[in-house]
Amino acid sequence: MEMALSNPAFSVVARAYNADELIEHLKCTPCDLVISDYSMPDCRSPDGLTLMGYLKRHYPNCPLMVITMLRNPSVLRALLDAGVDGLFDKRSSLSNLKQAVLNIIRGHRHACPSFKAILEAQPLPVAISKGPSTKLSNRELEVVRLFVRGLSGRTIAAQLNRSEKTISRQKRTAMDKLGLDHDGGLVEFARVSGLIN
Repeated sequence: MEMALSNPAFSVVARAYNADELIEHLKCTPCDLVISDYSMPDCRSPDGLTLMGYLKRHYPNCPLMVITMLRNPSVLRALLDAGVDGLFDKRSSLSNLKQAVLNIIRGHRHACPSFKAILEAQPLPVAISKGPSTKLSNRELEVVRLFVRGLSGRTIAAQLNRSEKTISRQKRTAMDKLGLDHDGGLVEFARVSGLIN
């Protein structure tokens, strides 16, 4: 990715391999743009929507571009709603990254063509859609994402700074909205809807 940004106008001031490192770098290294992966497991700090919300709250003047392979329209919308300035699909050619960065630095929002198409399409695949009640809240989506990654309710509660009871309720509400009776259905929903790769 660094080579794709080779340009006298750009310089990489820090690299982070997880959310903890990213937050530490931002505390002491000024920058004009943060490019972050959506999913950065194996750290104390949460990743995903929670991390992006944290970054936008604590560094509101620093534009943020999220790079991901996720194709779930609800997650992509939630990122934009959280104030993310750019969405870049990991499947896109890195030659497009430079233009995306320039757009964001100039104050424009950017979504690569594949994500634009997803955002303009139906919110959930037809195979999953069971009516208007299938729209999950951002919090429910985040709980489902972490659950299908194999995290326990206790671990999710600690990561998201919520009670286990709240996490359990949000998972149950998501399952009710989706008409699911068992946890295996959540994994299938996450796979089919593009919430996980």
